[in-house]
Amino acid sequence: MDCLLELSRMNLRHPPPTVLMLTAFSRDEAARRLAEARINAAAMLTKPVTPSTLLDACLGALHLPGQHARRSERRDEALARQRASLAGARILLVEDNPINQELAGDLLGRAGILLRTAQNGQEALEWLEREPFDLVLMDCQMPVMDGYAATQALRQQPQWRDLPVIAMTANAMVGDREKVLAAGMNDHISKPVNVEELFSTLARWVPPGTPSNRGATAALPGLDIRAGLASVRGDEALYRRLLAKFRQREADFEARLRDARARDDGEAAIRCAHDLKSVAGTLGMPALQRSAEALEAALVAAYERGGGEAAIEPLLENVTRQLEPLVRPPPEHTDV
Repeated sequence: MDCLLELSRMNLRHPPPTVLMLTAFSRDEAARRLAEARINAAAMLTKPVTPSTLLDACLGALHLPGQHARRSERRDEALARQRASLAGARILLVEDNPINQELAGDLLGRAGILLRTAQNGQEALEWLEREPFDLVLMDCQMPVMDGYAATQALRQQPQWRDLPVIAMTANAMVGDREKVLAAGMNDHISKPVNVEELFSTLARWVPPGTPSNRGATAALPGLDIRAGLASVRGDEALYRRLLAKFRQREADFEARLRDARARDDGEAAIRCAHDLKSVAGTLGMPALQRSAEALEAALVAAYERGGGEAAIEPLLENVTRQLEPLVRPPPEHTDV
């Protein structure tokens, strides 16, 4: 510190860049004295100094490219690749904490992942009976049925023996990983969740070759992939994400429309059909688009003009029949 002040008194035309190493207790005092002398240090490091932080500080002071930026860039690129590879994957989140649910929903939803949420292990088993999933994110400590018991139960079923189950636990004690593996889980993510760890782990267990996250490359009845890709200017990753969101939103289309009809809410019923018509046209589902348009017209006639009520039920059945393979593809077409 005193050497740096002495250099400042020498009025050097080109003073060398300086990295100042300090103990934690002298940082504020050093900053005050530098400010009084109107001296700018290129960096201030607190001891103990690691080799990597010292190297980065020196390279920064000399305005030379360092490894830190490249490492950061590589991490960002890897995260982007992992997120893109997971678009369209079907994941079941088993978590009872609403804040953790919201956080996971935001992180995974923005990656185009189709997410279902169960409050406990028993609900998770019920979801697995209803829908296929590529992976389960399983909290370990939950009421009703915890993650260990739920995993042991699902492993007893032949159809779920190979389903990846990733434990999520706030515990970080020695032996936790062995405990989750012994319960039949495949891997472990610590809470609070680290975003890089989350996506790298998911990508490891839901690789790009998994059928359900190759949404833009497979054919389904009623799906014109070329037309759908054209509407998003050939952006396949975006198309996958939109298909995933379509599945999540429209899986309960019939229930929502029938509920609106039961409440005699004509506006809500018409909006259901109208929204489906619009999205089906965007995603390359021409037959569904035409059927939804016919249903919308019948609903408008019934609620706004007082006619056409008899046509609604067969039109709704037709829409539901065409929608079914698109939101819950049969086993031979689970890759959309």
